[in-house]
Amino acid sequence: MVALTCASEGVLSTPASATSDSLRNSLAQKNCRRGTFKDYYLQGNGGDPPSSYKGRVYKLSQDYPSELPAKEEYPWLKIPFKDGGPVDPVAYLRALLDYGLEGNVAADFYVEDNKIRKWYGSPWMDWNTEVASDWPGTDGREFVHGLTHEFDSAGNTFGERQLEFVDTWAQAYVNDRYAFALGQVYCDPDDPKPGALNPDPTGLNSMPDGAFVIKLLFSTVTEAELPTVKGALEWDADIFVNKSPRFRNEGPLSRYERRIGKVRLIQIDLQVRDERSPTGWLLGTYGYDGNAKGETPWTRMTPLGLQWGNNPKVTYAETCKGPNGPCNYEPLTEQWINRQAVKDLATAPLSFNHLGFGGRLAGPVDNPKSSCMGCHQTAGFPMVPILAEFAPNGAVLGLDAEKHPETAQGLRMMYFGNVPGGAVFSDTQLYSSDYSLQLAMGLQNFVSLRCAKDAPSPRPSLCGQLADWTRLQRKAIDSVSVFGTPGPGGAPITPK
Repeated sequence: MVALTCASEGVLSTPASATSDSLRNSLAQKNCRRGTFKDYYLQGNGGDPPSSYKGRVYKLSQDYPSELPAKEEYPWLKIPFKDGGPVDPVAYLRALLDYGLEGNVAADFYVEDNKIRKWYGSPWMDWNTEVASDWPGTDGREFVHGLTHEFDSAGNTFGERQLEFVDTWAQAYVNDRYAFALGQVYCDPDDPKPGALNPDPTGLNSMPDGAFVIKLLFSTVTEAELPTVKGALEWDADIFVNKSPRFRNEGPLSRYERRIGKVRLIQIDLQVRDERSPTGWLLGTYGYDGNAKGETPWTRMTPLGLQWGNNPKVTYAETCKGPNGPCNYEPLTEQWINRQAVKDLATAPLSFNHLGFGGRLAGPVDNPKSSCMGCHQTAGFPMVPILAEFAPNGAVLGLDAEKHPETAQGLRMMYFGNVPGGAVFSDTQLYSSDYSLQLAMGLQNFVSLRCAKDAPSPRPSLCGQLADWTRLQRKAIDSVSVFGTPGPGGAPITPK
């Protein structure tokens, strides 16, 4: 990577290899079509609010700018960096949260009403299949706040009082510089170009410096199940009636019936493009603590940590003695962890596991087998498994992070590298989506409908690329089984 240098006041001096704002603007597509994406699941096709519903209905903020907005004087840039990370990670994380909440709390996160700055959402999350076994599209945005169903947590995940499954519903909101990049990908909403995230074809497929995301994660968990959720922000949402994902997945589709219910804010994730980071990104997370001081649910959100790298050389055994610890987090120098918050929120009868693989940062409802940056660095098209356990090679090797996370480090540590923002994570991907899992998922959702055999014409150009990619991937896999095998007359066998 190109070395990054910082001015004395802590503001980045842009590396010569980075794509400048002026170059992005000069190459950007300007005649883009806006306002065509659906707002929520089955909009106009059976998913609209019932006549009895009198509340507000979510509208996707999708008037993405076709010209890169100028940088603001972002508060986090006032904090200098040393050794790849901020010298005051607590202040940096607080600056991110304050920026994300400003004007949005007053608007109840109907971000189009923000009076201070413009905010946007990501397209193609209305039709979403977050979990592979789900029925297609059923995780898509609900109509009250636009929350998508992200995952479910089995009993005893949050504490011994939680006996049933609970669901996590979430929504991400992006600032104008992030939205510019989204708008370039979807300049033609019927023919997205994943490689246009950065209009400069000679640069990394990265978002511009200052791109920012705030993500709110809500849970159906109750105070009876999780005492620390007392006093949390509650929203109405159109959520699943049936709690068990196993029951839902057995079908029929009617088992995915939705009804207005309560969800509670339990986690806030923050993500910012800051070129001073070794990856180009920093990711932070807050967890809700009803016992914390604060007059509002927002002020009772507790900082859990900030991550700017994965410490790619630090194996599990170097930090943790076993799957349940004890762990020494000192070798993990590319993050900051709030040790007191971990102690307060992970003591019986609570069993929140805020930390991820080997002590890397992960939020309260995140998968403890991974880390914030570990998951997000995999973002690209086509999507790849976000964990070694989920990958075919992980299944072949019989990986089990609950019993033996210290094994197969040669494979596992691939998921804890420091992939530069804009570079693909795997050679099975065509494009990076620069640490944006929602963009990656949105593109996957798009092709699942628009590239199907019976999809209406004209077919997007991405469908042809995907077909070529599929054919060549199959050929590469077939070649493994016949490599070096002689055919008739000793000639090599060529896979069809």
